[in-house]
Amino acid sequence: MKLLKTLLTVTLAASLVSCESFFEQTPDNMLEADDNYTDRSNVYASFMGLMATLQDVAPKLVVTAELQGDLIMPTDQAPDGYWEVYRYGVQPGNSVADPTPLYRIVMNCNDFMRNTIEYNASYPGVIPVSTYRQMIAGAVTLRAWAYLNIGTFYGKAVYYDYAMTGETDLSKLPVLSFDELIPELIHFMNTGVDNINGLRRVDINTMFGTTGIWGSVPISPDALMCELYLWNKDYESAAKKGINLITGQALTPAGDNNKFTLSEQFGKTKEWHTLFSETPANPQTNEGLTMVLYDYSQRQINPLYSLFSSDATCQYYMKPTSVMTSRYTGRDYQSGVQNVRDPRGNDVSYGTLMGETVLNKYILNRTIQQQDAPIYIYRAAEIHLMIAEALTALGNYDAADAILNEGFKPYYVSGNRYNQPFDAPIYAFEKLKLGQGVRGRLSIPAVRSTDSRFMGDLEPESPEYAERRHMVLDSLIIEEAARELAGEGKRWFTMMRIARNTNDPKMLARMVTRKFAVAERPVYAAKLEDPANWFIDYDLELEN
Repeated sequence: MKLLKTLLTVTLAASLVSCESFFEQTPDNMLEADDNYTDRSNVYASFMGLMATLQDVAPKLVVTAELQGDLIMPTDQAPDGYWEVYRYGVQPGNSVADPTPLYRIVMNCNDFMRNTIEYNASYPGVIPVSTYRQMIAGAVTLRAWAYLNIGTFYGKAVYYDYAMTGETDLSKLPVLSFDELIPELIHFMNTGVDNINGLRRVDINTMFGTTGIWGSVPISPDALMCELYLWNKDYESAAKKGINLITGQALTPAGDNNKFTLSEQFGKTKEWHTLFSETPANPQTNEGLTMVLYDYSQRQINPLYSLFSSDATCQYYMKPTSVMTSRYTGRDYQSGVQNVRDPRGNDVSYGTLMGETVLNKYILNRTIQQQDAPIYIYRAAEIHLMIAEALTALGNYDAADAILNEGFKPYYVSGNRYNQPFDAPIYAFEKLKLGQGVRGRLSIPAVRSTDSRFMGDLEPESPEYAERRHMVLDSLIIEEAARELAGEGKRWFTMMRIARNTNDPKMLARMVTRKFAVAERPVYAAKLEDPANWFIDYDLELEN
């Protein structure tokens, strides 16, 4: 299964005419690689082209990640490649599992950084300093994000430097294991290139005079760092980065108060389903950090509509599993209360169309002519769940419980003062006072790791109690990821990361194998208890 014998960089370019045509790519506005860096406008167009690559890659990542998890399964009409990913048996030639699009992003970022640095050195002052630094920072972050996805999907990565030019013999490049890749990406984000790191927020609207939703397109560096720190088991850094982000400390310009705190300002009076049903996508929901956007009027189609819709004109290759739909039906699992309806469930995350069960997130309020639902790469609820994951690993179980449930608001005193469990310096942000937590902002009854359903009669002061509570919280975080992020390509990696970081592969195996028939579960459980089988085995064929 050949990835690439040689690497040839071709950077895409998108029109800069207006925000409506931001991602529009036609033969008339595409630029050849050799022409990309002849003047400033071409450099700008090349940067926009980097962002445009997310439109092609994001749907593929959602498909692959969801098929590996337990919430989405192939339908009878799905090609064999879908079933191979679902059953952890990828065969040569599987296009669903092909990593080439991710490596192409890396190549394009390398090409952009190298050529833009050269252009800026040759024509100093032509590109404003702030714009130049933001473009380089954006490319650094996008490259790191692409490599993180290569690592989490495939467990290894061919790693090559931005300064390489022309054709590159892959066999001469290092292949980093997953454990080697993560610290390398953290280092690259902190150092970057040309004395420009990847930690700077990229403000496209200010740079190029666009408005609204386009500011949510670049990869959020703070969200990416939060995730990288989690994979690296640096839990304090992950918690701090996440809290800084949701309180607006990482945002510019100033005044973006409580942007991502999941407060009563959630959605600016909008309901949860509007995250997916509004058109065009509305960043004022206080939720989207990085959004992949489409506009059907500009011939930009999100292919997930056809993949998930059972309309006769669509492919309908994937559908929710019973594991997913059962999360929202009957008695509310996490509250133990009858007749509590999770507003994220029936008719929102999933529904029925043409007599078939469908994932609704990419279909809501849209038609076959209007297939442009956004894809969230990072959103506020996911950041909260990652913070809870970090707090659990740090042993701050009360704070993790609060993040999952009512948030910071009930514990606020005044200034930077909070009652327990939010009294440590890491939480000392006055802006947290409005934060209501993942379930709290939806008025869903709280679920706590201390519930007797989970803890039984264990003595609260015993080591066994603490150990059990850690396991319960990990399970509750994974459960909430299913309810909140179903169909967004997140749950598989949440399970994988927690199982990996706690050295508990049986936990992942136990959860994931529920998607199979009872008779099949022992075979797949045995396979998934080996962490090596969590990664897609894709032969890179590095030799010439």
